[in-house]
Amino acid sequence: MTLQTIDVPDSIKQLPLSQPALRLIDEANERIEAFMLSDQRVIENFVTCDFHLVDQALHWIQENHLLAGNRFCEWGSGFGVAAMLAAVREMESAGIEIEPPLVEQSCRLADRLHIDAGFYCGSFVPRDLADVWDLGAGIEHVETDEGDVYEEIGWGPEDFDLFFAFPWPGEHTFFEAVFEASAADGSLLLTYRGREGMNLVRKI
Repeated sequence: MTLQTIDVPDSIKQLPLSQPALRLIDEANERIEAFMLSDQRVIENFVTCDFHLVDQALHWIQENHLLAGNRFCEWGSGFGVAAMLAAVREMESAGIEIEPPLVEQSCRLADRLHIDAGFYCGSFVPRDLADVWDLGAGIEHVETDEGDVYEEIGWGPEDFDLFFAFPWPGEHTFFEAVFEASAADGSLLLTYRGREGMNLVRKI
């Protein structure tokens, strides 16, 4: 198997966002700011991405009929905004997050806005990927010793059509390795790379 890069044009930044997406992003940003300023312990690996660009990328992917199906999974979902943006776009959507407080915040936000997305606490790394475990051993922000969250979701990695993640610098190879080893042929992995924008690959 191999990964095929799909160029995401800069012109996606001109695509319009729907009112539900804008409302979600505004509400999420307010809640994230309040969460970061609260007295709770600092979650060092929690960093937000450009949610507007995420929605524009989802718009472009759907508009160009790149999806093999309708299921979306956000790896390291934080407040779950990407998963909720996918749900707003009528995808069957789930988010996986290792930090319980962030899963709780995701569920609260989804309930508040009546968005049908599910959030699950655990590691996005499937338990049966022996070679990938070794690759992830030295990665600081990825847990690989939790139970199998996919059993709780009811779908395995092979059942999703589009994955989204915001890897830390140096972790892109690991995320792509997990994707290549566990996802179905034809599925997509969309990652946010900061100033470099969006990166999209398909498993072929």
